[in-house]
This record gives sequence, structure tokens and C-alpha cells, in this order.
Amino acid sequence: MADDNLATQEVGRTLNKEENKEPVVQNPTMADDRSGLLTSMEMAEKKKSNSIKSLYFEDGIRQIDHMLAYEIVAGDDEKEAAKKEEYRQTYIKNLQSKGLEIEHAEISSGDQGKEAYGTFDESKKQESDVRFIKVHAPFEVLCDTAEDMKMKMPIAENDIYIKEWYEKLGGVYDFFKKFDPFEIRDPATKPEQKYFVTHFDKDRLQEYINGDKPDQFFSVAERGRLVFYILEKTKFGPKELDLGVFNLQHKGVFIDAYPLHDGQVREDSSLPPVNDRQRLQADWATMKRFFKYQPIPAIKDYFGEKIALYFAWLGFYTMFLVPAAIVGFLCFLYGVTSAWDYVPVKEICNPSDKNGTHLFYMCPLCDKLCSYYLLQTQGCMYSKITHFFDNEATLFFAVFMSLWATIFLEFWKRKQVTLAYDWHTMDFEEEEERPRPEYLASVTRLKENPVTLKMEPYMPTGQRMTRLFGAFGVVVFFIILVLAAITGVIVFRAAFYAFLIGQRNQLIRQRSKIVNSACAACINLVAINLLKFIYQRIAVKITDWENPRTKTDYEDSFTVKMFWFQFVNTYSSIFYVAFFKGEYFTGTPGQYKRFTNKNFRFDGCSVQGCFLELTVQLIIIMVGQQIIGNIMEIVIPYLKNKFRDWKNRKTQAYSAADEPQWVTDFECEMQTKFSLFWQYLEIVLQYGFVTMFVAAFPLAPFFALANNLVEIRLDGVNFIHNFRRPAAERAEDIGAWYGILATLTTFSTIVNAFVLAFTSELIPRLAYKYYFSETNDLHGFTNFTLSYFKVSDFKNASRPDNATLNGYPIQDYCRYPGFHEDTSPYRRSKDYWIILAARLSFIIAFQAFVLAVTFVVAYLIPDVPKTLELKVKRENFIASEAEKNHKEKSGKRKPRPDVEKTHTHREPDDGPVDSVGV
Repeated sequence: MADDNLATQEVGRTLNKEENKEPVVQNPTMADDRSGLLTSMEMAEKKKSNSIKSLYFEDGIRQIDHMLAYEIVAGDDEKEAAKKEEYRQTYIKNLQSKGLEIEHAEISSGDQGKEAYGTFDESKKQESDVRFIKVHAPFEVLCDTAEDMKMKMPIAENDIYIKEWYEKLGGVYDFFKKFDPFEIRDPATKPEQKYFVTHFDKDRLQEYINGDKPDQFFSVAERGRLVFYILEKTKFGPKELDLGVFNLQHKGVFIDAYPLHDGQVREDSSLPPVNDRQRLQADWATMKRFFKYQPIPAIKDYFGEKIALYFAWLGFYTMFLVPAAIVGFLCFLYGVTSAWDYVPVKEICNPSDKNGTHLFYMCPLCDKLCSYYLLQTQGCMYSKITHFFDNEATLFFAVFMSLWATIFLEFWKRKQVTLAYDWHTMDFEEEEERPRPEYLASVTRLKENPVTLKMEPYMPTGQRMTRLFGAFGVVVFFIILVLAAITGVIVFRAAFYAFLIGQRNQLIRQRSKIVNSACAACINLVAINLLKFIYQRIAVKITDWENPRTKTDYEDSFTVKMFWFQFVNTYSSIFYVAFFKGEYFTGTPGQYKRFTNKNFRFDGCSVQGCFLELTVQLIIIMVGQQIIGNIMEIVIPYLKNKFRDWKNRKTQAYSAADEPQWVTDFECEMQTKFSLFWQYLEIVLQYGFVTMFVAAFPLAPFFALANNLVEIRLDGVNFIHNFRRPAAERAEDIGAWYGILATLTTFSTIVNAFVLAFTSELIPRLAYKYYFSETNDLHGFTNFTLSYFKVSDFKNASRPDNATLNGYPIQDYCRYPGFHEDTSPYRRSKDYWIILAARLSFIIAFQAFVLAVTFVVAYLIPDVPKTLELKVKRENFIASEAEKNHKEKSGKRKPRPDVEKTHTHREPDDGPVDSVGV
């Protein structure tokens, strides 16, 4: 402890020597940076000096590890205020009893402001004051907490370096590495130093890296994590559940708890960065770096492993989108260039017989108000646009994306376990993670752990299952609510389509399908965003009631609930258009299905099917969600910060140059415990669009890539500029999200197979070309896909009031899409059953082929790289040797005799001697 104090005092002396070059302004009249008496350079230097000083206690020696903020409001209920003060004082005393050091800093105290940070404007003191408490953890407390948390600390430098296969290419690899456009040249962030680690034992402090340097042993992020652990375990009241700073925030005792940023952001890009925050700002949190690799190790060192793992996953996924976007764009380009020469398009747009013999006289699109029409007038544009997305390349791209998704998951699995090793979080959830304080407080039963043989809190299986089924019931109820909302949108589509098709304007009637689909998709987009915020509150309540044991279990449980709700919320309307909005749901002429016998029926698909409408639905919901998400990520933090500035005008009592760092950070946006969840959810839902419906929208990877390149930098800007620094958290993997991604990947194969078989015209085209056509081409395909309906069979409720057709005589039959007999009762034709068999056969063949190939790919790509297995063995060997040496030096264990070291004595049936080493 003495060494700690000496080292810390030395840090304080260095700080005062280097940073206190300007005397502190103590005269209130000198606070004139707003009056222009200080130059911009002097203001910047003064602001920098005050920012660094405000990272320490008043003595300039003890580092601030965490800040607590509370509010004193004049006119508050005295009884309630007294209760809060009692909780606050009890909590602070308990923190001090655990070894934490406390210092108060009241922002509304004019004298304190003048003494500590120079200028303070007493005229800006408000009726309600925000007050701050600084928290510092001495080195001894940090060591005890690290031991309690089973943290892993570096014990030796990692001396293993094995070249990857691409590094063995020699000059070729060196050339590309040298000119890699994605690498950051002369980065401001420091390169990562890798170590072997072992569980921390304070009795072996000197054996660890920097064990003789208390001020450097724990990083700032590690100090913050250790202190936050103490804050969460400390009680503030007599009840068992009266513990943790989160509960105090919920009760209004504290309004915020947060660690501090390293200092101010860099306002002049020409100046070199002076702290880790500014280094990340230069290399990461800027749109100038949108095409560069992220400095993931530096993000990890500053924000902790959990946040760094999210950005590593997002960057890895974005990199994988590059080949998918290129292939998808080429498939779309092929569809555009081949549309005008495509035989079915030419048959619709350019009928060969101008006398009317080969014109397609179509049945009315609605009841009474709609007349017969020529297919070329309303189907030409639709057929061209549909071919842009539904063409011969669609099948290839669907197979390609199925394999792409499998390869992505397999390589991410390898990347994830490699990061877990490099960041020392392997087996974190099993070995290091402690039960949640709320769990420990609410679960009173104890049961012996068969592994540790210790008595631990235990929730009976019956109680746990009851809560799980209760939570499941709530999720199902809200999913049914979503389906009810989708039903409402379906009814709107039917009514709005009847309205559009009944307009006198010919252009409106021609574009009625596309306009109706677009409007319905926009309404659905609004409903999606409203319902997700409503359900979030419900999901939090039922997850709290379920009471998972650890924080990881809690987050995984919440994630699963929210995702499956959002899955139904986001994709249900798309599934409706893809698989239900055909003749199965809408009916056929003479047998239309209606809503409550009203004068409108459900709108069906166009002659070309529902493929184009599915594409429109995908574009609006996917791209619209991305646009809304990016706008919200920019606008919402900005507006919230402005609102906090207005609400907490008292915090502006300091001038801009004199404002302490804790005040600056307090005015930034606070991150909730679900902030990272929403980041994951946005990208995982995007992954669903990219994989599940890519057959209908080959440009989905391209739009996803463009969005993610911007998303990464916007998130970086928010984390560096707009958000408070969160308490660093550890994570072994991306949690339940990997299982969700794997489920989506498997499900996407099924969905794409059904889209190609039933929504696309792929199977009818192939069947016609190779089975029905005498010339083995697509000539006559349009006529083949249209059935006949005798106009005299229309009922009065469906027969058009105006039966004219632009001067053409009305035929005895009108045409409609589908495979039906030509006479009443218009049953399914033989061709329908042949094509249905072909569709089902295709689904089976597609599934079998994709699953077989993906299984082979997954088998050939090992989950753990061979190089990593070697590193783990080497680390375990070094850790065991260090522990053995420690026991020998401390006298806890006698050195093993030479005979034991050489294994000269062995039992006959021992088996072969295992070699120790690498």
C-alpha cells in the first residue's frame, strides 16, 4: 500500500508539473473567454489543462474511477427528500467501509468552483442543484476485487507467432500489405501488445506484468469495471434487495453513475491527439475513415471487451458483405440489360396481332367499378421491372447467398474464439462471471454446487419453469397482437386498392398496384417501430420477473424475447406478400374472397405474380428501417444533449474553458443497459433481409454494405462525442445473437427455396420450356400462364358496370393468372398439379443441395484455428509453471524430487508418459 501511495504521489507531481502551466483563475472577472479576452489558443490550452485536472481528486493525485450524480430540488417533498438522503448517506458509508475513497464536488457551490476550476458564474445558480461525488479505489481494493472477480492478468509476453497461410505467400503478401487501401497509415492508436494470462492472485503480484508499478497495473477501463462491480454489490438499505447503484437510480437517489472520458475531444484536427479518446476520434470516429479497418484493440482498451466485440462483429460482417454485394449487383445488372429481349416481356409489351386475336383481355381488377383491360396497358412496366429481380441469375444468387451465410458464420466462430483468447475472456461466463446482485438478493434457497462443493443460491426447477412458461405466454400474446395489426394492414390494402382502381384518372388505375403496395409497406413500417417500443417495456418487466442468474443469462433471455417479437413484427407482412397474397388467399373470378361481405375484396397479385410487390415491400421496410435508424442515431442523441443542456442549465455555471470533465460527461447522453442490444438487433434484422429474401431482392447486400459503412462511423461518433463513457464490461462472445444468426441462416435456406418455388416464376418457366413447349423456349409462356373465365359467369356483385374496352369488342372470355380449367366450376387443371409437383421437387432438391454443401463447408472449416490451440497449450503451461514456482518460493510446496521429474518410477499399467510443452 505504501508503494501505491508513493507511485500515485509521483503521478500527481508529474501531472501538476506538466499540466498546471497556467495559474488557476480565481478572479470571477477573469472568466472572459466569452468576452473575447482570451485567444482561441489560450482557451484550448486552458480547457485542456482543466480537463486533465478534473480527472483527479482535489489533491491532483488520486484518479477518479467513477462519478455519482444526484439532484437537490428546492420544494421537493421533505419526507421523500429525507428518505433519499438517508439511502445516499448509507450507501456512501458502505462504499467507504469497502475501501473506496469519496470526495464531494457540488457544482452549485460558487466558492468551490472558484477554488478548483477557476471561473464560476454565481448568477446561473438554479433552484435545483446537480451535485457530484467522486469515487476512487486504492490499489489494495482493486487487487481484492480483481481476485474476487477471478480476473485474468498478464503474466508473460506472448512469444508465439505463427504465420497464416496468406503470409506464407511471401512477396505477394508483402506487396498487398504495403498497399492495402483499408489499412490506416501512421495510426494514432497504439498497436496491441499480446500477453499470456492467468487468474489474478495478489500474493503473486510481483510475477505479473507491471506488478511492480501499481499506477500502471490496471488500465483505466479495468479500474472502472472493478469499481462498478463494487458499486453494484453495495447495500443502501435494510432489505435484501436494497443494493446496487442501478436500484438507487431507479429510486431517484442518484440520477447518474458513470466513469469519465480521458479528456475533451479534439476540436482542431491539425493538432496531434493527446489522449486515448482523441486517438480513437482520429482513427475511428470520423467519416473520413469509413473505408478503413477499425482499431478494434484500441476500442477494447477504452470501452471494454463487450462493446469492442460488437464492433468487431459488425466490421467482420460488413467485410463479408463486399463479395455478396458485388455478385448481387451483377445479377441485378443482368436482369436490367436482358429485360427488353426477354420473350415473356415482349409478348406482354408488344402483342403480335393488332387485330385483337392475340391480345390478352384481362378480367376486372375489382368489383363493379373496374372494367376489362388489356394486359399490355397495365402489365408491360410490371413485367420489365419484375424481370430486373426475377431472372435466370436469381437461382444462382440464392444458392450463392446460402453458402455465403454458412461461410460467414463459420469464419466468425473462428474469429470470435480468437478474440476471446487475445482478450483473455475464454471461459469467462463459466469461471469469472458472478451472479447478479438482484438474483442473490431475491433467491434465498441454497444448494450445494456439485463442482465447487459450495452452497450457492438456487431457484427451484418448478419455480424457474413456471416463470419461463409465463414469459413465453406473454411473448405469444404480443405476437398475436402483431398478427392482428398485420390483418388490419391487409384490410387497408383491400379498401385502398378499391379506392385507387375506381378513380377516373387512367394513370392512377394503371399504377394502383404499386402505389397500394408502397402505401401499405409505409404503414407497416410505422407500426413496426411503434410496437417495438411498446413491447420493450413489457420484455424488461417479464425478464426481471423471470430473474436469470447472471447478467449474461439476463441479456440472453431478453434478447431472445425481443428478437422473436421483432422477427414477427418485421417480417410478417413480407411473408404475407410472398406466400399468402396469391389466389389461395384472394380467390379467382367468380369465387373471390371478401372481407365481411363488403363491396370490396382482397387485392391479389398482378399477372406476373407477387414477386414485384414482395420486392417493393422489402425495399421500403429494409431501406426505410436503415434510414430511420441512421437518422435516429444522429438526431436523437443531438436533441437529447440539447435538452439536457437546457434542463441542466445550472451545469453551465462554469465557463466553457473551466468546465470540469465530469460536468461535460454528465451533459452527454447516458447509455442504458439495452443500448447495445438495439445496435445488435438492427444489424441482425438486416441480416435476415440479406439472407432470407435475397432471392427477391439481390440488391439487399449492396444496401446493407452501404448502410454498415456509415453505421460503424456513426456509432463511433456517438460513443466518442455524444455518449458518456460506459463502464467497461467483459464478454466471451456475442451471446444469444450467434444462435439467432445460425437459426436465421438455416431458415433462410427454406425461405429462399419457397420464394423461388412459389413466388418466383422460375419453376413455371422451367416446366414450360422443358416439358410443355414444343420448341423448348419461352414463346407462348404468357398465354400458358393465363386461364379463361366466361364473362357471363360473373355474379352481379362482381360484374363491371362499364364493360367497354377502348373500342375493342368485349370477348366471351376474359383472362386471369393461374392454371384452371376453362369451364365452370373452373377447377385446377392438370398443368397446375404438374407444376406443383415440380415446385415441391425443387424445394427438396434445393434444400438437399444447399445443406449438403454447407455441411461440407462447415466440416472443412474448424471452429478453433490450429494456431490458437497451440497458444492455449503454451499459456496453460506457462501459468502452471508460474504457479509451481510461486508455491516453491513461498514454501507452500516442497520441490519435487528428481526421480519425480524424470518419471523413473512408474506403475506397470500407467500407459505412455505424456510430454509437457508445445
